Amino acid sequence: MRFQVLGPLTASVPLPSAAQPRRLLAVLLARAGQFVGRDTLVDELWPDGAPSSAAAVVQVTVSKLRKTLSPGLGAAEAGQRLRSGRRGYALTLEPGELDADEFLALLSSGADDRAQRRRALERALACWRGDAFADVAGGPLLEAHKLWLEDRRSAALLQLVELELADGDGRSVVERLDPVVAARPADERFAARLAAALGAVGRRESALEVLRRTRRALWDEAGVWPGADLTAVYRRIAGTEWTTPGPPAQLPPAVPDFTGRAAELADVARALRGPAPVVLHGAAGAGKSALAVQAAWRARRRFPDGQLTASLRAEDGTPAEPAAVLTGFLRRLGATPAELADRAGLAGLWRGYTADRRLLVLLEDAASEAQVRALLPSGPGCATLVTARRELPGLCGARAVRVPELSTEDARALLAAIAGEPRLQAEPEAAHRIVRHCAGLALAVRIAGVKLAARPGRSVADLAARLADDRRRLDELTAGDLGVRAVVTTALRGADVALLGLLAAFGTAVPDWCAAALLDLPLDAARDRLDDLAAAHLLTPAGPRWAVPPFVRLVLAEHPGEVDRAALRRACETALACAEHARGRPAPGLPRPDPAVVRGIAADPAAETAHLAAAVRLAGAHGWHELTERLADACTALAGTPWLGHAARAVSVLGLAAARRRQDPRAEAEKLYNLGAVHGQHGHWQRAQAYFVMAEHRYRALADPQGTGAVLAALADVHLDGGDPLTAEAELREALVLLRECGDRRGQAAAAAQLGSLAEDVGDVRRAIESFEVSMLLARECDDGREHDQAAKRYADVLRRHGGQDQAADLLAGALGGAVRARERHWEAHVLRSLGDLHTEAGETADGERFLTRSLALFEQIGHRHAAAYTHRSLAEARRRAGDPAGARRHLLLALEVFRELRDRRGAGYALLGLGRTQAGEGAVTEAERLLRTSAELFRRLGFPLWELRALRELDAVTSGSPDRDRTREVLTKIRT
Repeated sequence: MRFQVLGPLTASVPLPSAAQPRRLLAVLLARAGQFVGRDTLVDELWPDGAPSSAAAVVQVTVSKLRKTLSPGLGAAEAGQRLRSGRRGYALTLEPGELDADEFLALLSSGADDRAQRRRALERALACWRGDAFADVAGGPLLEAHKLWLEDRRSAALLQLVELELADGDGRSVVERLDPVVAARPADERFAARLAAALGAVGRRESALEVLRRTRRALWDEAGVWPGADLTAVYRRIAGTEWTTPGPPAQLPPAVPDFTGRAAELADVARALRGPAPVVLHGAAGAGKSALAVQAAWRARRRFPDGQLTASLRAEDGTPAEPAAVLTGFLRRLGATPAELADRAGLAGLWRGYTADRRLLVLLEDAASEAQVRALLPSGPGCATLVTARRELPGLCGARAVRVPELSTEDARALLAAIAGEPRLQAEPEAAHRIVRHCAGLALAVRIAGVKLAARPGRSVADLAARLADDRRRLDELTAGDLGVRAVVTTALRGADVALLGLLAAFGTAVPDWCAAALLDLPLDAARDRLDDLAAAHLLTPAGPRWAVPPFVRLVLAEHPGEVDRAALRRACETALACAEHARGRPAPGLPRPDPAVVRGIAADPAAETAHLAAAVRLAGAHGWHELTERLADACTALAGTPWLGHAARAVSVLGLAAARRRQDPRAEAEKLYNLGAVHGQHGHWQRAQAYFVMAEHRYRALADPQGTGAVLAALADVHLDGGDPLTAEAELREALVLLRECGDRRGQAAAAAQLGSLAEDVGDVRRAIESFEVSMLLARECDDGREHDQAAKRYADVLRRHGGQDQAADLLAGALGGAVRARERHWEAHVLRSLGDLHTEAGETADGERFLTRSLALFEQIGHRHAAAYTHRSLAEARRRAGDPAGARRHLLLALEVFRELRDRRGAGYALLGLGRTQAGEGAVTEAERLLRTSAELFRRLGFPLWELRALRELDAVTSGSPDRDRTREVLTKIRT
């Protein structure tokens, strides 16, 4: 019987075709004559995990093999080849029955004659028909045996080719090794012998190509360079040393705490697959070098001929000479001193050396396209990675990858990687402040992390407080030779610092038309100057606006230089002219604005509010009092009612200060009124009342009925929200008289509408409707229809709550159209909320939610948290009616939080009423009773009997037989319908 395993498994008898019997036979042949344990056989047959019936399957498989190998013999009979025992199973073979035994015997034959040894090795290798056990997949035992046999085969082949080389039979060596090396290019032993044989038969270029191919394979597969044997063969064939002990590997070490930049790394990795240069550009300190090095290390395996690195900026900050960089590169690629002596021929020499190589070239701090262009390798297998402040658009086919500011998440992750995550988790708010003060600049985040790590005993909050001070932030962001100030100062060399200083003076993003005014240039010419600064990442574009980055602004503030006051005044006057023309008011004595700019401001007034506020601050700082006052008025008028935030208060205060310096009592009264309105919008009712009272005194002293009436109407709102409806009604009635005296129909319409809302709040619905009818009549006589739409909206709210849904719907539809036409997003949001309430109360909750969601989005967009809270309350009712009490509760809690923060007791009463109603619907009687009692008590203190009655009725429904019914009857006597 004959078995062959040096190739596919075969035998002189028919073998089973199934995989399991063949695998079992292969294992037994690998351990011929030895017992193989049953557990070992199970592991070999099922290397990925055996089934529960594995032992039985092995027994059945052995039985089948016995019938094949020893037909007609029982398991224990003499002559049985497949024996069983306590230690497992063993296969008995006779000498000469296994080809592997024959191979090993020939391999170990001790022939003294070289010719006999060659013939023995040739016969041994002739036993092989392919890979050992080529068609059998085994477990660990069989795979180890395969490797051992293959290793013996390689040893035999190596011995044979060395004998053939010694006999000068290079042609035989080439025939034997050519297919072997093609299949296994990273095997240095065979590659060295094949190259030697090719050299011996006169095929020098083929020999060198084999050596180069092996060097690339070694790098691709294992990341190593050729060993001494292969290097010696190269030296002998090429007649020179190999370029280096290995290809140049000049990449700087990658930072161990590199964080984020996933999108940029992916972009660079894709771009490096082609020969076009990849330019990483970004602001000073953005982390371009760290990103480039990280990307280069990830890609280096694709460039087996090496990686070259050079800085293109000299130590003194001047651009490096390309010739000096080329000399260094060529020296590392093996260029001789004689070749390098010809300075004029360096470019051609570089192209020649890189034509057939696969090199990665990293060039840092490039100053210009010409500097990079001279250093680009010529070979299609090469790649170039460049870092630069600018995009370098002149590089043909270059792929530009912008390195932006770190996201908040990536900046915090980098800070944690340096300072330690536990440190940040202990003070999360302080860590967030540090990240914010670093403004996304990677260098700033790194320095902050280093300072925290170096001072483990100091709190995170301490560093956050130091960074919060603009005057010392640059001092704090210095550690060793790292400093934000230094890199930003270097970036500013040669830049248009004068323009940057003028733009930074505004402290906010500046529109391009303002830059044109600063420069006294046409808009297109100004944009060219802005584009140049943005290309150097010294200015951040945001549509038609331009912002000076925070750290550039801080560095400029340390070296202010001489301020061009004329340019700043020209820009402020242009801002005033644009705002006045957008309001339809001519501005004599001011620069004539660009009509396109005016149209843009008129279309979206809120978009220019921040810039106008900055102009107010700038004019005030330079003592231009009249200009400050006029800018403050224009800013307030253009922004309208929904203008909130610190800027609104600051602008009003600056306007008031300017009016007082000019000793203009009428202007002072107007500014006091504006300040009262701003504080009222924030829910600061006591401050609002103080300013309104001062404004009232000024207007009365001026005998100005129109101004006095407007202030009295504003004071009525304050007193109404403070729970004093009687004083509020008296103020509104006096306001109506004063406004009637001076013929101010717009003011009368607004005051009558306020009186109507107050009448409903105190339970006099009939008088409320009468007041709104008067308001509507007065509003119709106003020119722009705005007052009519606002009165219609407020009237509609009363009608829908008292059975007039159809009329309310008509009024709201008209009011919405007017708000959309006037592009008043704030008023549009109010009308949408009323429409949402109308649909919700009619049972159309889906339509109601659609209107309310749009209303909420508009309020949040313009930053009106107070109004947004009322929309949350309306959405809660829609969710409750739609059967979603959890959603209703979520909206109400959001609303209640804002109402309490702004001390809006009326809003809090509404939210508590809604929460009580929701809890009652879920059966939480005790909690519902508590909430409804609190709501009723709030409305009682405010003097709103109608809303108190609603809360009491809900309370009676929850607690039947409650003594609150007496209070309900008492409240009913106060309500007149």
